[in-house]
Amino acid sequence: MATIRGVLLVVLAVIGLMAPVAVRPAMAVEVPVAETLVRAVVADANATLGGGPHSVVEKRARLSALVEKYADISYESELLLGRYWRKASSAQQEAFTGLLVPFFVATYGEMVDAADVKPDVVFLGADPSGDAVQVRTQLVTQGQNPVDVKWLVAQAPSGKVVVADIVADGVSIITTLKSDFTSVVRMGGGNLDVLLDAMRKKIGG
Repeated sequence: MATIRGVLLVVLAVIGLMAPVAVRPAMAVEVPVAETLVRAVVADANATLGGGPHSVVEKRARLSALVEKYADISYESELLLGRYWRKASSAQQEAFTGLLVPFFVATYGEMVDAADVKPDVVFLGADPSGDAVQVRTQLVTQGQNPVDVKWLVAQAPSGKVVVADIVADGVSIITTLKSDFTSVVRMGGGNLDVLLDAMRKKIGG
């Protein structure tokens, strides 16, 4: 049985990380708008990943479609790699953006394949946080400890309201994943090809 954190990570990686992210919000977001957005993305994830039974191939296809729906791949690529993105060649940047969605499907698809429980999302409220709004939720599965999840919703400079970050049990998902990617590049002496090779290996399974 997949743990609640396993199922949680699928939802967070697909919805939280791959949604366009506002690094510097342009204007304040209204609380009802923020809560509506989070409810919508959670419902979309449940509808897409739920139901069945589905074959492994079908589950992976559904997960890929969900990622593609919310993805802003070029923006996310730059966000995740930071300074290494700016140092990368055009060919390396193109390769990374092309591998990102398949990598996430390969990584989190394993959790979807094994999941036979679906946590309930309980909405606890939402509060302004500077120009953003923090939507507080809890993921509850029978027989397991609940997981506190905070969604930071902001308005991007483009005007689009987006999920800026998700914090599960006090851990920022975006910060963690960015650290994972950049640490691989650092260990490779700053060579992005090391990360690209690792991603290809994961995708090839």
